[in-house]
Amino acid sequence: MKRSKNVQQQRRPLFCALNDHVKKETMSFHVPGHKNGMNWPMDSAMKQMLPFDQTEVTGLDYLHEPEDVLKESQELLSSFYGSKKSYYLVNGSTVGNLAMVMGATSKGDWVLVDRTCHQSIIHALELAGVRPVFVTPAYQTEKREAVGVSLESIEAAFEKYPEIKAVILTYPSYNGQVFSLDKIAKYAHQRGAVVLVDEAHGAHFVLGDPFPKQALSLGADIVVQSAHKMLPAMTQTGYLHIHHETSATIQQKVEQYLHMLQSSSPSYVLMHSLEYARFFASQFDEEDLKATLAYRDDWMERFKQSGLVYLHSDDPLKVRLYWPGQSGNQLLSVLEEQGMFPEKNDEDSVLLTFPLVKKDDQSLQRVETVKLPKTSSEILNDHSVHFNMGQFPLLSELAISYEQQQQLSIKKVQLDKAAGKIAARNIVPYPPGIPLVLKGEKCTKETVEQLSFYLEQNMRVVGLNDQLEMDFFSNLQEID
Repeated sequence: MKRSKNVQQQRRPLFCALNDHVKKETMSFHVPGHKNGMNWPMDSAMKQMLPFDQTEVTGLDYLHEPEDVLKESQELLSSFYGSKKSYYLVNGSTVGNLAMVMGATSKGDWVLVDRTCHQSIIHALELAGVRPVFVTPAYQTEKREAVGVSLESIEAAFEKYPEIKAVILTYPSYNGQVFSLDKIAKYAHQRGAVVLVDEAHGAHFVLGDPFPKQALSLGADIVVQSAHKMLPAMTQTGYLHIHHETSATIQQKVEQYLHMLQSSSPSYVLMHSLEYARFFASQFDEEDLKATLAYRDDWMERFKQSGLVYLHSDDPLKVRLYWPGQSGNQLLSVLEEQGMFPEKNDEDSVLLTFPLVKKDDQSLQRVETVKLPKTSSEILNDHSVHFNMGQFPLLSELAISYEQQQQLSIKKVQLDKAAGKIAARNIVPYPPGIPLVLKGEKCTKETVEQLSFYLEQNMRVVGLNDQLEMDFFSNLQEID
């Protein structure tokens, strides 16, 4: 368990500056227009928070060129995570992934990409104008899911594509599974490639055992984290970390893209929550860990007593819950009816994410029992389509490059007739936000069946219109 011995980690410079400013400012003659909440109703829950929603007035520094409290705040973050330099992200880990990929690659570069990457990585690839090769993670039957790419698959990719300049990986998976990132990073570096990691769901790995090791310590050159997913930061916040051995040229490019892509009016409320998340993690101790695991186990026992089955992941805070014989959508509905809202569902399970809690937290919520319907009339016995990564080849390229896509026109086709068509838009079940069909990729019979099943289960699928039509590239003969 990581416990900071540095008393400096107890500092919250941005919070102190904001607090001092709120006490000093009797009248706001600057933006934002709510003027510290003055024109909000008295009974609004937001009114108490709005005085912290400031702009770059004297004493509050500027995110894009920090010299004072924001500089110190981010230095504390860097020290805690052990990076060369760390940055606050106020446009989510999405902007971090965009800056990371665009800053570490050049147009036309071959890059190796985890096929289960988040859609923000796909957007970054297109903006960067690179040539992606997608590597499919291994599917493990016992865990009933993809568990990450293997060193052997990375080696196979470099043998076939020796020009690869960057390896872009997702660690951990959405469900909390990890893989041998250290071995892959070592090999990639030997082949002259940088290693870029979307660690959206692993900002808490810095705490150490029993959590997996953090990507930065395993050799990743740049790491992006969603601070709001597993740490107590607000939604739309993230961190970007630069490894000590990452070149100054790449670091400068990343900084340039962060400046270009992030808001020029960064939210001080979001930055305050980013600072608090680092502070919270730095003060998390063994007793807090025991309280966290006990809280999780208490819930698991209640689920077990109700007849549900659960499966732990490599991350102790991620648990998949099953209702034997029923779909994940059915279980989701039953839980939500009782006020329990899981992170997401798939074909036959729901994903639960548990919080880090403090040993003296009195606000923890529990239920006495979890009630499942007793009779068949209360549940639907629908079929289930089990999706695994086996439908994708180990290595694949887009059918047409991003550059070629710009020359083509787009038409629509009904989803049930989409097999064989080349998608002109990413088709993304959300959550988790992992594209099932990539823009520029040929749609297969298997992916059409999988998408149809998701729609039957009332899962959100981004990329199809209300008539269940898919955009596809129509005049391919023009680039043959």
